[in-house]
Amino acid sequence: MFSRIMAFFLVIGTMFFCISSAASSDTMGLPSQDNGGSDKYALIYNGPVSAEDCPEAVAAIAKSAGLKVRFVSIPGDIPRLLDNAAVFIIGGTEDDMGPMVKAFTPKVVISIKEYLRKGGRYLGVCGGGFMASTGWKEGSEYMKGFGIIPAEASVFQDIFEAKILPVKWLRKTRPMFFKAGPDFRLTKTQETVHVIATYSDGSIAALISTYGKGRVAVCGPHPEARELWKDDAANSDRWVSSTDLAVQFLKDLLSDRPLGK
Repeated sequence: MFSRIMAFFLVIGTMFFCISSAASSDTMGLPSQDNGGSDKYALIYNGPVSAEDCPEAVAAIAKSAGLKVRFVSIPGDIPRLLDNAAVFIIGGTEDDMGPMVKAFTPKVVISIKEYLRKGGRYLGVCGGGFMASTGWKEGSEYMKGFGIIPAEASVFQDIFEAKILPVKWLRKTRPMFFKAGPDFRLTKTQETVHVIATYSDGSIAALISTYGKGRVAVCGPHPEARELWKDDAANSDRWVSSTDLAVQFLKDLLSDRPLGK
């Protein structure tokens, strides 16, 4: 009797294992629905020098674009987290970016560049745009950026106070929150560059460029700004939400379509 009972459970167990294995194989074979896999996320820097509410604002944009979100506050942790990142994002920062530049050691910068060469994505808004550039002048000191876009940066027209500025975004002018953000001056490159937006004087406010198999998007003003931010702007009555532009900007960055198409 005992041997018959054991045989019965062995048969049932074998059937369950086979069914489970088949189901697992079918699941593994399904096409990805989340930019390369369900475990992919937007990796967002929220460490020292990040400006108040800026990481959270870009996180809201990432979620609206259909991405999961993971924050990272220690630059040294970034290399191990990039493998599962659909995009790495640095948003707005405090004015003094020196401590942040020092915190992103050569090892961290190399890992970001390698991630991009293999097809990764980077989004830099305001301070994140400065960091992506070849460099910029801060007081009497020249700060070296990641060099992942073929452009040098500088504070647009030396405007350091918060303002609502007109930005020409893909042929339509929109009011946008701005505070000490960069403009970008292109340098010679073999990478493809698509200018997305310009300031009132025609200087570059936003662009997307290739970097190896990857892509980098940067923006001087804040299309992700929330309504609460307008209270800091001198001309707050001109503020209109531009989060729709921010979401599409991120989706264009994640896309594999040729730039400008």
